[in-house]
Parts: sequence; structure tokens; C-alpha cells
Amino acid sequence: MTRVRRLGMSAAAFAMTAGALLAPGSPAQAASCTAGGNIGQDGGSGWATCTGVTSARVQVLCEENSGARYTAYGPWVGAGVQSRARCHEYAWVVTVGAQIT
Repeated sequence: MTRVRRLGMSAAAFAMTAGALLAPGSPAQAASCTAGGNIGQDGGSGWATCTGVTSARVQVLCEENSGARYTAYGPWVGAGVQSRARCHEYAWVVTVGAQIT
């Protein structure tokens, strides 16, 4: 199951949400992510680091000059390792989040 965390959601609220989404009877996992990026910057990038997870990757929403949007993903990495993704030079970062497993 993949979950998405958007920048701006508190780590505590995210940990509570992640715990609530686990299957009944499974032990709660203390997931915590830190995400950031160059919001509004052309060719900007986003990054995320998560702990208490099996793997995670950054998810960056980019917007082109034409108004078209696309999502850029960083590589899947283990807990405590930073994942990075970049918008192309004529698109800027709108939001940054993290997908976790």
C-alpha cells in the first residue's frame, strides 16, 4: 500500500494517519517524513527523507509555463535516506510530498 504525505501536514498528524491506515491487528509503525523543495522556482527540486518506513520516495508536482502539470518522482530509498526529484527547466515546483511503503 502506498501513502502520500503533502508538505505542510505535521509529522505527528502524518504518523497518526499512517498508523490508522495499517491493517487491523498489525503493530503501529512510527512513520515520520521531512519534505521540502524550491517551491515556485523554475527547474526547482524537491526532497524527502522518511524514518520508520520500509521505503520512501519524493513526489514533486511540477507546473509548466503552459499551465500543464506533471508529477516527478525520486528513486525509492530506504529509511533515513534522502530521495530527490527535479522539474525540468521550464516548470516550477508546486507541491512536494512523500510516498511510503
